[in-house]
Amino acid sequence: MPEYTYTGKTLENKTIKGKIQGNNQKETFEILKGKEIYAYQLKEIETISFKKTRLKAKSLADFSRQLGTMLSAGVPITKSLKILLSHADNPKQKKIFEKLYNTINKGNSLSVAMEDCKGTFPELMINMFKAGEATGSIDKAALKMADYYEKEHKLNTKLKGAMTYPVILMGVTIAVTLMLFTFVVPSFVGLLGEGNIPLITRILLGISNFITSYWYLIIAFVILAIMGIIYILRIPEVKLRVDYLKLKIPVIGKLLAIIYTARFARTLSSLYGSGVNMMEAVKGSSKTIGNHYLVKRFEEVNVKVREGNSLSSSIENILGIEKKLSATIYIGEETGRLDQLLDSMATNYDFEADAATTRLLSLIEPAMIILMTLIVGSILMGVMLPMMTSYNSFL
Repeated sequence: MPEYTYTGKTLENKTIKGKIQGNNQKETFEILKGKEIYAYQLKEIETISFKKTRLKAKSLADFSRQLGTMLSAGVPITKSLKILLSHADNPKQKKIFEKLYNTINKGNSLSVAMEDCKGTFPELMINMFKAGEATGSIDKAALKMADYYEKEHKLNTKLKGAMTYPVILMGVTIAVTLMLFTFVVPSFVGLLGEGNIPLITRILLGISNFITSYWYLIIAFVILAIMGIIYILRIPEVKLRVDYLKLKIPVIGKLLAIIYTARFARTLSSLYGSGVNMMEAVKGSSKTIGNHYLVKRFEEVNVKVREGNSLSSSIENILGIEKKLSATIYIGEETGRLDQLLDSMATNYDFEADAATTRLLSLIEPAMIILMTLIVGSILMGVMLPMMTSYNSFL
């Protein structure tokens, strides 16, 4: 039961302060009134130490699915959250559900309780639940969010799985290169003598000497370089330029455009289908794309829509968004079936995004193998070339 601090007046007009327990503020005021204390200030004591924790896609999907299923079955929202709280195994999730339960018990809505969780829930999800509360279909909003985050989780899992091999290959390449420069190349210095050493071998020897003599400077430089790159990429103007250049890369830019379009279409379908007005839906959808350049462009789209232009014409020439999306939205606007077409289009783009992701990752593996071959091959050539020259001179 929540505990409150209160400040009030007695019948003798004496100011009194203290603590009291009650299920909610209204009940607590009545309890104090029964004690002839007329409180004018009542504040709940925070019983849990809540730290900002952003839930991952899998956790968001599970939460939405379980909540939506219980609400569809007619279980009240407070009872649903109490069930989720009692079955939560993760301590962080338990605190989140407890925070939601306590906030709703004060008479607040679920969307307000989610906003009060300090960034735990994405803005998209909060807006969806807010729209569901306004239309009386919060259970449907929850189930839509479950589908949305399940798809996002599957895509994230696929990306992580597909990137495992290239990352391992990159690590092996770096390890082999360092081993060759640190141990193999120096061992040949005494064998080569002062004869006519090929240029590639002299370069390798120079690199090897530098690595073995100044390894600590190299480590410091790498750390500073990584920190510098991270800092630079956080600058809004740089983010904007980098995300724009991504879309201009041959082949890769086209595949990214399909993935970005799929994200936008899926989110727009969910928001608009739940009753969110078009401008808010476009604004919320653009933030899920993952490209700062496109977020900026969609701010311009919202201005055009506010001025009376159609959504289809406003997004027609945006770099990074497939033109097929504009054509489909146009048909929906003309036929009055935009919500149905958005849903169908989102499903189609999800399939295309999955295929585009597979093609994109399939380009990385051969590129890494070629890079490893070139690096290791160049080092071996630099080592073997003078040995072959020396061998031929003895014949």
